[in-house]
Amino acid sequence: MGMMAMMETEFLLRRSVQMMLTDPVAAGKAFHAIAEATAPLCSSCKRPTKHRLGVEWCQDRQMSERKLQDRIVARAKRRGWTVAHAGKGWVGNQETGEGQFVTPMMPGWPDLFLLNPNAKGPRAMAIECKREDGVVSPEQFIVLRLLNACGVPAVVVRPSDLRKGRVSAIMEGR
Repeated sequence: MGMMAMMETEFLLRRSVQMMLTDPVAAGKAFHAIAEATAPLCSSCKRPTKHRLGVEWCQDRQMSERKLQDRIVARAKRRGWTVAHAGKGWVGNQETGEGQFVTPMMPGWPDLFLLNPNAKGPRAMAIECKREDGVVSPEQFIVLRLLNACGVPAVVVRPSDLRKGRVSAIMEGR
């Protein structure tokens, strides 16, 4: 670093200290604005990078439950699993919009039920898909516990589990 650059850095540091002493609130706002203006854009959310946990953290929080489910189903099928999804169906008049969504399963039933007679580990399993910050309902928790008590592995899977390889490990019996 040259002499001129060192003098400029020293000047900026003194000015920053002086600003913090005279008006800490304004100094904090100014530092925040500068940091945001000079921050690189996140490759996932296209906003100035604020998350300290990395781009993967941002991507995990943006993934929808539907996208997570689609990725799990694709991986399961590649590994020889048969996948059942008890989705919701509309009962009523579609023209007027009167009616409701219904599911043939009991409340709390997991999103996916997988079967594979050739699996190395368990040959049946249940997966409840949740967004990274999604909450498991009390009904879902009861059904997951019941399935596990009956010997059917039942797990909650989030986008970070998919990214970290936990889903593949479960399907491969590791």
